[in-house]
Parts: sequence; C-alpha cells; structure tokens
Amino acid sequence: MMRLSFKIAVALTAAALAAGCDANGSGGPAPAPSTTTMPGSPSVTTTPKPGSPSVTTTAPGGGGATSQPAWSSGPVVVQHNPPVPPVPVVTAIRYAAHPEQGFDRIVFDISGALPGYSIRYVSSVRADPSDLPVAVPGRRHLLVVLNPAQAHRDNGTATVSGTHRVNLPMLESYAVVGDFEGYVSIALGLDDVVGYRVGELPGRLYLDVAA
Repeated sequence: MMRLSFKIAVALTAAALAAGCDANGSGGPAPAPSTTTMPGSPSVTTTPKPGSPSVTTTAPGGGGATSQPAWSSGPVVVQHNPPVPPVPVVTAIRYAAHPEQGFDRIVFDISGALPGYSIRYVSSVRADPSDLPVAVPGRRHLLVVLNPAQAHRDNGTATVSGTHRVNLPMLESYAVVGDFEGYVSIALGLDDVVGYRVGELPGRLYLDVAA
C-alpha cells in the first residue's frame, strides 16, 4: 500500500512540473509579442526617383493629398488649344533650387490661357526660324516649345529674351531661342541627362529637373 501511494505521489509531482514548464514557455511555444502603434508617429516621405510613376504627397497647409506629375527623361507633349486672339504671352521666367526636395525648378509665367507645349532632350540647340546653332551653357539641353504663344507684346517689345546663366545645382542656364509665328522656344542648359517633370498652375507652367 505504501509502495502504491509513493508511485501515485511521484506521478502527480511529474505532471505538475511538466505543466509548469509549458506555462513559462521553456518547454512550449513562446507567446506572440504584442504590437503597439504609438500615437502621433511621424509619417515617412520618400523622394521619387527620376522615371518613377506619379506619387501622392500631402499638400502644404494640410489640405489633403495631391497627385504630383510623373518624372520622365523622354519627350513630353501636351496639347492645349486656347482660342486666339489673344495669344498667350510668356511674361517672365523664374527659377530656384530646391535642395531639400532634390530638384531645380524653372517657371514660365504666362498671361491668358495656357498654351500647349512639348519638351525633349536635343543634341544641339538651334534658333527658330533661322536654324542657326545657339551656344547655351550646359553639357545637356532640354528644349521647351510653347504653342500658341509669344514672347513679346503686341507692339513688338520682347517680354523675355536672351541667354541667362542661373548656376543652380543641375540647371545651369536658359535661353529664349525662338519667338516666331505662335511658337516660343526655350532651351535649358543642364549638367547631365536627368529625369524631369512638368506641371501646370493658373497662369504658369513649371518644370522640375532632378538635381
């Protein structure tokens, strides 16, 4: 009788020890870790690479998400057919570096409706309509052609003209190389072939080049 009681006691002790090991995780699967999202965690913003599709960013002032134009290094053609007259006038050209965002920007201020435009890399810059070569500072060149548009007032006074060095990280210069029969041609001198994007705002057209 004592031998039987001793066996029962040993069995009960072994069962208790086995249960204790499983509960502590040393003899069984470890409990899954809990995941906690901290309130107010900052969002992560990535810089789009040239050639990437359009991205969605938060508009300044917290006005919600807005779709940005796509980056490309190939030709871009956009057609607009505003009624003329009056012919849209390129009234000013402005530029600025945006190192935090990784691009240089050039802006074409335009009175009236926006014209259509084409943008492409060219191996050489030539004047319109003479077709004579034009020296534009920069190792590579983007040609922007606006139509219908003009770079002068009705009395013939030029609104934008000439070649201008700007010396931004990627955008080195720009030159107005044509203003003829409703076409305005503007060459951009760049340091290299890079991705670019173009966008429209009321009264202006902007072009960003990756820097």
